[in-house]
Amino acid sequence: MTTVHGGFDTAELRAANLTRDEVLDFSSNINPLGPSPRVRQAAAEADLSAYPDRECLVLREALAAHLGVDIDQLMVGNGSTELIHLLVDTHVPPWATCLVFAPTFGEYEAAADATGAHVKFVAADAAEDFAWRIDAAVQTIEATRPEMVFLCNPNNPTGVYLDRESVERLSAAVGQNGLLVLDTSYVPLADDRWDALPLLQCGNVVLLRSMTKDHALAGVRLGYMAAQPEVVAATKSHQPPWSVNGVAQATGLAALADEAHVAAAREVIAEAKAYLQAQLAALGVPAIPSAANFMLVRVDDATKVRRALLRRRILVRDCTSFGLPDCIRIAVRRPEECARLIAALRDVLAHG
Repeated sequence: MTTVHGGFDTAELRAANLTRDEVLDFSSNINPLGPSPRVRQAAAEADLSAYPDRECLVLREALAAHLGVDIDQLMVGNGSTELIHLLVDTHVPPWATCLVFAPTFGEYEAAADATGAHVKFVAADAAEDFAWRIDAAVQTIEATRPEMVFLCNPNNPTGVYLDRESVERLSAAVGQNGLLVLDTSYVPLADDRWDALPLLQCGNVVLLRSMTKDHALAGVRLGYMAAQPEVVAATKSHQPPWSVNGVAQATGLAALADEAHVAAAREVIAEAKAYLQAQLAALGVPAIPSAANFMLVRVDDATKVRRALLRRRILVRDCTSFGLPDCIRIAVRRPEECARLIAALRDVLAHG
């Protein structure tokens, strides 16, 4: 299957006679402040002539110290997407079952499809603001006995954020013959964050994190996972050499040393998110309650609204590919940029 993602499509922009610099991108859920100055400096100073460290040793050491876990519990990848595919390739046989909490990021299903695994879903109900029923989810897990369960928490695109107790119940239902892959990519920029690292003690939990989001490193592709050493070792055996380039490793190290940049982003997000919620409600298009740095907004026709906004030099995510043709997803940017989005959306609703 072909997975649709947010971000710019160069061919689409050319067809519309637009450049990236002319369009505000609300389709990518990243730090609204962009990369920190330290990160930009590290990228500029990276040695482009040297092969990168195949083991990402220095970065893994820094991550181990930062997270308080053993280095053999960590694996760095070319974004979390590479790790998702490697996990399925390594741990899910073609005849096995993957269970996906949906609607969600399309790469979980894509990775399972690529191996020939059976994909089943725990689907959330739009009438309940896409909050999963945990009792029913536990029953589904116990009935299907999947080899791997994917849960994005907070979830993309809905912003639903399950609490620790709910995730622990899901882990217990999966048991020791399967893996619960908990994608925590959006936690650093989320509301009411809780620490998922203690869940590693369950033995069957894999934590995914994408530095693309909190440190705005989409251009270099960088993510990591934390899991039991045997899970990490098996997954790493399938990773191509030099998967994580030298610029990515250098910027990752710089990002870890600049948590103040992420803290500053959270303040900007809180202000801009409150503004967006109020303004969208005033327009008659209230957003689904979200704990993340993005919002799912119901509109009559997502594809039509997206195209109309792009003509006004605003890019949002059409959620038709999530099975939500009446929804767009809006990332939270700086307040002044959010004001431009609201003005454009108001014009679209008035004139099409």
